Parts: sequence; C-alpha cells; structure tokens
Amino acid sequence: MPKLKTRLSRLCRDRKLAISWYNGKRIYHGLWGSPEAEKNYKRFIAALLENPSPTPTPQIGGDTDLLIAELTDAFLDAHEGKLNGHAHQFNATIGYLVESYGELAVNDFSPKKLKAIRNQMIKAGALCRNQINR
Repeated sequence: MPKLKTRLSRLCRDRKLAISWYNGKRIYHGLWGSPEAEKNYKRFIAALLENPSPTPTPQIGGDTDLLIAELTDAFLDAHEGKLNGHAHQFNATIGYLVESYGELAVNDFSPKKLKAIRNQMIKAGALCRNQINR
C-alpha cells in the first residue's frame, strides 16, 4: 500500500482565531495569540507525528474544542460598534445559531446545519432570504 503524504500545517491567523489545515480541513485551535491556542496546536502536531495515518483526524483540544457559542462571542467582541446598520441582522442570525447549535463544536458544524438555521429564520419571519444570505 502506498504511503500517503501529509504536510504539517503551520499555525495561521484567521481574523481572531488560530487555525491550521489538515487534509484540506480547517482545524480551529482557539483565539489567536492565546496560550490555549499554542497548547492545542502543539498537541495537534504531536498527535499527527505520533499517528500520521490520514484517518481519523486528531482531536486537537481534547475536551476544550471551540464551541459555536464561543466563536460567536469572539466575533461579536471583535466587531463591537463596527456593524453599523447590519447589527440587527447579525444579532438575529447569531441568536438562532446559538440557540440551535451553541454547544456544538465548530468542527462539527456543516452546510446542512447552516441551511437548517436559514429555514428556521425564514419560517419565523425574522428576515427575508436575501437578508439572511447577505
């Protein structure tokens, strides 16, 4: 069986989050510059070096995976006072997101779940589909 080559990803910054890539998937390690993100990244690399097989994806944070609620808090903190006229739209969307999937790990969120949130908002009449997609 041929050996699969997997390149080790460096720690990157995506807005306020520390991320790396593994087999084409984005892996979240925590808030950029935090000691927790560094620790999770080092744990991730150690797990890869210990078991380089492409499956399963190593668990980076153990019990401390980044949750949807934590990600939305970081987003709102980063954009406080900068949302201008879009604050209502963001608050409505984030409210539905946190209510439905707040305790879900970010890595487990999928496009199907995003569509479910959009459909909930349409049924509730919170915003029209164009505003939700924006």
